[in-house]
Amino acid sequence: MRELPEWVQARLAGNLRNNAIRHERVLEAYQQVAQALSSAGVDFIVLKGLAQWPNYCDDLRHRPQYDLDLYCSPPTIELAFEAIRSLDYEPFGQRGKITIDHLPPMIRMTGWRPRGDYYDPEMPLTIELHFRFWDKATERFAVGSDDGFWTRRISRNIQGLSIPTLDHVDGLSYTTWHLVRHLVRGDVRAYHVYELAHFLHRSVKDDAFWRTWHNRKASALVEAIAFRLAIDWFECPVHSSVQGLCDSLPASVRRWFELFASSPLRSLETPNKDELFLHWCLLNGWRDRVQVAKRRLIPLRFSPVTVDAHVPSPDLRLRLKRRVYGSWFTARRAFHHARTLAPVMWNGVRWHRALGK
Repeated sequence: MRELPEWVQARLAGNLRNNAIRHERVLEAYQQVAQALSSAGVDFIVLKGLAQWPNYCDDLRHRPQYDLDLYCSPPTIELAFEAIRSLDYEPFGQRGKITIDHLPPMIRMTGWRPRGDYYDPEMPLTIELHFRFWDKATERFAVGSDDGFWTRRISRNIQGLSIPTLDHVDGLSYTTWHLVRHLVRGDVRAYHVYELAHFLHRSVKDDAFWRTWHNRKASALVEAIAFRLAIDWFECPVHSSVQGLCDSLPASVRRWFELFASSPLRSLETPNKDELFLHWCLLNGWRDRVQVAKRRLIPLRFSPVTVDAHVPSPDLRLRLKRRVYGSWFTARRAFHHARTLAPVMWNGVRWHRALGK
């Protein structure tokens, strides 16, 4: 870090300082939410976020966190929703619309406005209430069974708090499912992959863990894809069980990695949708492939974006700003999808030729 220019060092130090403050506020918010759910008689599990320590990150103060993801069993999800609402959190977007595997995000109308600082200590936390671990209907392929996730849940001491989480084997499964879902949807982030690589590195000599993993996982195709991506991107050492899973990937999936493993990283500068071909490898039949292609290549609807979403009573100026920004965002997304059509067709030809070899 000393080799960096002074202004870069100052910026990084400021980001770390602000993120440490945000982390303390995440802990405060978690305690409020946990108390509300406990009072309502709702059991829950913390997904991602705080649960990533210590296997996926060394220091939670260095890990940005913008939302609190909680899983509740489906029969209690409405009770959980009302308990969170009692803390002045409100659903953002349409109340009845389900977003993949969780209810609409819940935010507090604090009046906060973005100031261009991703580590702003004042940035409010979002709450997401999950009611399932995987949405097979949307992704059109299944992952390993989540039977037992709920009954095997454990409590861990994290930052002095007793926090309910998935057990370590199930937690790894969910981490890989979450990564692959973002991968096939074209919005995987580098830190998703880095945290998995961090885990694989830490567990490289943990024979007991991997024996338990092997005995519990009858099918681990999705997990192996996530492992392979972490290895390709970060060259992390892995346990022999992990390497064996990666070596046993279907030939079509291995070919995708040979051609397109770096595509998600390059998409930041050169938009592409090469993850579509990987998604096809996981589907059975052309009907599913056509439906996924239509959704990814020609989306008819875009997720809404609201400027200054935490402002409770927008004035005329803000309402106009939201309308203009919404139109601009929709046009920008339409342009993005249009400009990727030619690269998709060209890489589709490469993909077809590769499969024939």
